[in-house]
Amino acid sequence: MAALKSDPARRDAKNDSAELNSPLARVMREWEELVLAYETGLLRSLEDAPSQEPDRDRRGWRRDDIRHEACRLAIAELNTKYTRKQMARSLHAAESLGRRAEEQLHAALDSGRAGDDEELRGIHNGYFRLYSTELFDLLGQPTDLRFGTLRFHQHATLPDTHHELDPPPVWISVELALGESFFVADSMETMPYHAFKVPPTPSLQNRGILSRKPEDNGAFPTFDSWLLFTFLGDGCLKLEVPIEMCADVYGGALRGRENEDVHFWGVFVEDETL
Repeated sequence: MAALKSDPARRDAKNDSAELNSPLARVMREWEELVLAYETGLLRSLEDAPSQEPDRDRRGWRRDDIRHEACRLAIAELNTKYTRKQMARSLHAAESLGRRAEEQLHAALDSGRAGDDEELRGIHNGYFRLYSTELFDLLGQPTDLRFGTLRFHQHATLPDTHHELDPPPVWISVELALGESFFVADSMETMPYHAFKVPPTPSLQNRGILSRKPEDNGAFPTFDSWLLFTFLGDGCLKLEVPIEMCADVYGGALRGRENEDVHFWGVFVEDETL
């Protein structure tokens, strides 16, 4: 029987096709298209310059100068685009942990299997990193966006803060860093009208605490600053922040909006032990 032989031309064609469709090839094509577009735009603007105010920075440019500027602009645009993609992937990966914990808690509660959570008992020994695809999208996906961190503190109950026959209130304080701003919350500041505590087991019930800026000398802001927490267990929580509060921190397209919440997902990071 004659041995089957592969066709070299067909094999080379397959290799060429794979190379043309590789991620690197796609990026290079995209870069070349951007360079051409910027180069055409720059040439057109220079041709129109005599009828407008002279551009001192670009007056007297040669063809190589225009090409160099077009390449620089194309690289900057590609960098922004792919940075956004990477940020979106990272946000999705982090939020998937929280969504999975929420789904598992739903299933456990439905089946009556929800129980103790060791990580929930230890949330005072670390902090939560916050992530929000919702905020990222609302602000137009800025590549320099800073989300935030969250830390809980549990304190010993102060004397004379409750009646001898009543159980002592749980004293919890919260530190929230959001963008360039910092907020604090103290459960004792709303007692006895509103109590806040971390549940002993994961729960789908949200729990609220009123926050303020430390520099305001104890005064609460004029905008809504109630933080709503859902403790999902497995080192995850969900945080709902009023959009007015986010607008105070981030501005932009959030300004003027109200009666909405922006959802953050928190992933627990344990403090390093010395």
